[in-house]
Amino acid sequence: MRELVDYSKQNRVGIWFWKHSRDLRTTDTRENFFSLCKRVGVAGAKIDFFDHEAKEIIDLYQALLRSAAEHQIMVEFHGANKPAGESRTWPNELTREAVRGLEYRSMQTRARHNTTLPFTRFLAGHADYTPMHFGERRRETSWAHQIASAAIFTSPLLILGAHPKNILENPAVDLIKSISSVWDETAVLPDSEIGELAVFARRRGNMWMLAIMNGETEKRLRIPVSFLDRGKYESMLVRDLKDEPAAVKIENVSLARTDTLQIDLRSGGGFVGKFTR
Repeated sequence: MRELVDYSKQNRVGIWFWKHSRDLRTTDTRENFFSLCKRVGVAGAKIDFFDHEAKEIIDLYQALLRSAAEHQIMVEFHGANKPAGESRTWPNELTREAVRGLEYRSMQTRARHNTTLPFTRFLAGHADYTPMHFGERRRETSWAHQIASAAIFTSPLLILGAHPKNILENPAVDLIKSISSVWDETAVLPDSEIGELAVFARRRGNMWMLAIMNGETEKRLRIPVSFLDRGKYESMLVRDLKDEPAAVKIENVSLARTDTLQIDLRSGGGFVGKFTR
């Protein structure tokens, strides 16, 4: 374990350990696990399989977060219930699953589901949907839709669903690399409609992103980029291809806050724009 962690640190990568929650039900087992993580230099722990909401499980979340915080270990919960503000008390909770995300193989359609979640489940807080996949698991959604989901779905520990090789080979890789896991400002734009369309403008520092996920119906949008500050922005636009969902069209243009984008969305399509000065 230490050899792996030391090697990863040389490459500026933090390691997280996975653990079943049944092995952490007592004070001693929690102390032993989190002290081990601390000793070998682990960054965080992914704790899995809570599976119900009885009082002893709700209490277990608190006990795990407290013990992890004492050892300066970050936490992600899987097989968990939705958040209820725990991260306000315990900021070492970075995310939790509590969502029917890409790990769920049996879902036959995703566009309507994905355009519903930002206005329902995500109101409760962060979720580990494991967004962005370029294979069959994306179902009827396009590559642009999948990339947009990584920018719209909030998870301070952002775990992407795609294989790293497929990310690095994607034409939009430069934009994907710049998707933040936390944002300084978020605006939900007026074209949004639950289950039909999610249109988000999000800012991190001086960089803005416009991310759009479409539902089941083709659409043509005109989106003013008035959320931008004054001045010219170098802009990378990732668009749908009308006849090929497993591809994207890349444009590099200069835009100002007085400009308006025309965006054609296929069924299950999407769009992502990155704007930097």
